[in-house]
Amino acid sequence: MKARDYVFREVPVIDKNDTLYHAFKLVEKTGIDKIIATENRVIEPGKEVKSIAGIVTSRDIVLKIATERLRLTTPSKVHLSSFMSINPYFVSVDEDLTNVIKVMVEKGYGIVPVVSNDNEVLGGILRDELIKLAEGDDTEVRVIMDTNPLIARTTDRILKIRQDMLNNDISFMPVLDERDELVGYITIYEVAYALLKFQDIVPAKHRKERIMHLIVEDVMRFRPPRLRIVDTVSVAVKEILKKNSRGAVVVDEIGRVAGVITSHIILKYLYERKISG
Repeated sequence: MKARDYVFREVPVIDKNDTLYHAFKLVEKTGIDKIIATENRVIEPGKEVKSIAGIVTSRDIVLKIATERLRLTTPSKVHLSSFMSINPYFVSVDEDLTNVIKVMVEKGYGIVPVVSNDNEVLGGILRDELIKLAEGDDTEVRVIMDTNPLIARTTDRILKIRQDMLNNDISFMPVLDERDELVGYITIYEVAYALLKFQDIVPAKHRKERIMHLIVEDVMRFRPPRLRIVDTVSVAVKEILKKNSRGAVVVDEIGRVAGVITSHIILKYLYERKISG
């Protein structure tokens, strides 16, 4: 298996000097919250090439959007370069897919850019797409699920969820209501989207006060992918892809949250049990 066989060409690719607002419009259009930022480099007099300058994901936005330096600006006035992770790992089309998956699992990457033999940016390998390799796997989800997931409440402030996700390196949380019933889920994309919209709409002088009123119920997604503990990894993949989510909630026989299974968990399982093993 080679990188060329799994490159996703719909990944947004834009110049690092474009605005964050433009970038997120592309995210809304494509449904892919991972952006490859490029820059022009002179390789010889009179000749320029586009090269990879960085990667921007929802996590990068969530990490930096609330910092003091960017708190008073708006997405239409800040460059993508202010949010990107520089010097990203990328591969050529001939790279062995096993090596790519190994790095993605060990580093927690959700995307690896892919370039042609002429260093043209072709797209990226996405973790959320690689889980298709587990289609047909009959291992029960309870074998690999996270049995102690962080839970969000409908009344939690978005700033709390932001910190929980960053501190624990997660991007998917089930949401419970005041009766402890599962009512939805929230991903790091919803957090990034909410913070971006907030900064775009709310005047700077009112942000410090009004951000405290932004809660999970305002931005969460309803009807989460739901699995039984005896469902298989194959079923989990199907449900996650159907919802275009980052994970699924596993419930016990009376509907209580028993765990979660995410794209990262599935890819790690694939690597440890089926590829490296």
